[in-house]
Amino acid sequence: MVKNAAELIPAPTTKFVLYNQAGEPKAYYRVDRQPLSEKDENSKTEAVEAIAHSIIVIDRSGSMYHDINPLKETLIKLLTLEEYTHSQLVVTLISYSSQGNLISHFQRVPIQEVMKLNSSYIQDIQNIRVSGATCISQALQLATELIQPDELTGITLHSDGYANHPNVRSEVASLEQICQNLNQNNVFLNAIAYSASSDFKLLSRLANLVSGTCVQAGTVKQVYDSLYNTSKVLGEAIAWAIEEPLFKEYDYQLFLSHSARKLNGNAGKLKILGLKPDDDGIFYKYQKLTEAEFEQLSDIPLAQTDESVFTFAKAQLIDGNLNLAKYALVSTFDATLSQRHGKAITNSQLVEFSQDLDKAIYDPQSLSDREILSEVPINKNLPILELIQLFETHKDPIILNLKHLQDHYQRRGVKRIPGQRDAEGNLVKPWLKTEYVDSGDYVQMGSFDINRNTATINLLITRPVKLVKSEDKTPITEVAGILLNDLKSYNNYTLVGDGELNVETLKVKFSNAKVFKVFKEQNLLTDADQFDFNTEYEIDLTQLPIVPMAADYTQVQGIFSRLAILRVLSSLLSAHLKEVSETYTADQLAALKEHYLSKSLYLNFPTTTEYSDLEEALNTGKVDSRVSYKIELGNCEILNLGQLHSANKFLDRFYEVCDRQTGEKLDKPTFAQSLDTPVVFGHKTLSKRTKVTKVDDLMKPIFDEFLGLEKNGSVTELLQELGAADLVSSLEKKWQGETVETEQFVEDLTGGLRKVNQALETLYRDKISPLVFHIGATGLIPDELEVVAYTADELSAKSGDLKFSKSEKEGLFFEVGDLIISVYPKTEYYSVS
Repeated sequence: MVKNAAELIPAPTTKFVLYNQAGEPKAYYRVDRQPLSEKDENSKTEAVEAIAHSIIVIDRSGSMYHDINPLKETLIKLLTLEEYTHSQLVVTLISYSSQGNLISHFQRVPIQEVMKLNSSYIQDIQNIRVSGATCISQALQLATELIQPDELTGITLHSDGYANHPNVRSEVASLEQICQNLNQNNVFLNAIAYSASSDFKLLSRLANLVSGTCVQAGTVKQVYDSLYNTSKVLGEAIAWAIEEPLFKEYDYQLFLSHSARKLNGNAGKLKILGLKPDDDGIFYKYQKLTEAEFEQLSDIPLAQTDESVFTFAKAQLIDGNLNLAKYALVSTFDATLSQRHGKAITNSQLVEFSQDLDKAIYDPQSLSDREILSEVPINKNLPILELIQLFETHKDPIILNLKHLQDHYQRRGVKRIPGQRDAEGNLVKPWLKTEYVDSGDYVQMGSFDINRNTATINLLITRPVKLVKSEDKTPITEVAGILLNDLKSYNNYTLVGDGELNVETLKVKFSNAKVFKVFKEQNLLTDADQFDFNTEYEIDLTQLPIVPMAADYTQVQGIFSRLAILRVLSSLLSAHLKEVSETYTADQLAALKEHYLSKSLYLNFPTTTEYSDLEEALNTGKVDSRVSYKIELGNCEILNLGQLHSANKFLDRFYEVCDRQTGEKLDKPTFAQSLDTPVVFGHKTLSKRTKVTKVDDLMKPIFDEFLGLEKNGSVTELLQELGAADLVSSLEKKWQGETVETEQFVEDLTGGLRKVNQALETLYRDKISPLVFHIGATGLIPDELEVVAYTADELSAKSGDLKFSKSEKEGLFFEVGDLIISVYPKTEYYSVS
């Protein structure tokens, strides 16, 4: 049994070292304890009048479709309790959904009026209906306007989703400003994060700003308990309003009440409301020291496992400082909790992290069999990022139990079905479909892909298929003289999505003893005594860190410039090849397209969503949304690769293309046209309205040389470096007016594109994807990168050349040398099974 650390070390002053997850010291702290009963005259304590106001704010967005009726029953049950018969409580009920969809059902009504049989207020609750998205700020703003200075007000904020309407960033900013204003009054705010889809992180931060707490409620019973507790506090004749200043020698303080299960922290003054007269309380004051100052405090006990370190972790988690929260947790030397929550980043993981910290603080005995070490617990298992490299290297002698994967797989996106919708929204199914050729539970181990913008790893499984007619399953074995003997289906399974493990275990078999030994030596296989090609081995992904703790992310100088140049050149080469093939004629390509086949014989069936109206699907609970974070790289001139023009758009923007024989200027020219028609390229006379940007400055030298208008080395030197000498030779012939056969030029373009894309893939694999994945999987910028964070407005003021789209203004930006790392919130929709 683990005892409360405060019982083990009752000293009024302690100290601790803040370590990172690799066991390296990051900071040093002295902690002073100040019990509530010993508060000096600098703290202000005053009685609050007995009249109290309960403002209940509920979410009725579309995602509440299946839960709104139980919630209404819960509200009615709460507001008709017999114990309120003589209460001086007044009640307000507000419900919200999309921006502008706000209802004040009743305001400042005495609880006894609500309780009356068949009261209109109860009928108002029964008439609540769901619709729309989630705009919380409008409801809290209305609640603010209903507060009276001579009352104690308790706001209960209920939400089951993300504050995303009209957009995430403006909504969060509005909410934080409203809560800061609320804190100037006799108000506390308790938040209820209802369901795993709610934004627990944001709701916790809002509650902390207004002297409240946030609870995760997975059932209406838990919602009832939270609402009841708020009403009970408000029902007390006297509550305490406490203001605690933060003196200059301290850097942070928090207040903890075990009896009220309440913790609030701030790097400034604290205001505490919502306590009952008999509640206990203690202030923890944190002073950050240098290592030398820390070592000089030899008479102060070192208390890594003390309650003050757990409360520091909880306070940082509430504030949204996930970095510090995780560091504080590992600094407690609690191996059990550190392993369980060391990679928490998603909403559900943060909820579990918060709940276990609550247990460690308020009820440590409930956490049985905890392992407390004498140093930082470090997960030395192979990271998942390195595991997939191991799979890629040795995949040939490994087969995967696909049935096990499918049986335990959770879809993360919106389900799509074959077909497309006509003008009336009716589903038109393809006239062909595929059938699997193979059978059995096992498939060859697939390939892995790390998403370039999110912390997502996909496993691509390839299986042989045959093409058949949908109506009678007649096989299609040949199209346009091309045999379809080697058709494949490609299915992606997300192992890690937005930093969250989506598949817990993989089951595999080995046909090579040496490969088996490699995996066994990395402690990846459970119950793996010896090699047996008939035995199925399990790989438990839950025991592996997602990213390596000691990776080097510092080699980022100049990385975006090379990335951008490669992307421009790839776009330029691809634009030539979009409509052509090295092998097939135009008639053959048309026939392949009719059979849903690409020029490379990839299957491209049209797909659509199960619903025809997204708004309706949201309102009826068939589809819900979550916020994910997209990570982009740029520099102080170009914010991200998305700002680059397509090759054909840039061609039309800056160049004229004329028929070499007639001199006629082509209207809306494309690079694909230049393969069939002899053309001459020239610079276009720009209109006064055309504003040349930094994107243009990057792309123009590349296009000028490729088109033979200027020899500057930007294309030829790079292609030579990448081993695309044949394409350089063809280009030089064209520049000198020599004829290059179309078939030969297409072959050289294809080879050059392959080399450019290989260089891009290598750059992403070695330099970019690990950095993007670390940020997305941990929620942290790597410690070794000394970064400055900016909003869009701040970065724009610093770098006047940058242009921001509406969605890009939602981002947060980190400057690392000449690199800008952008993190954008993005609403993702998913099917509710």
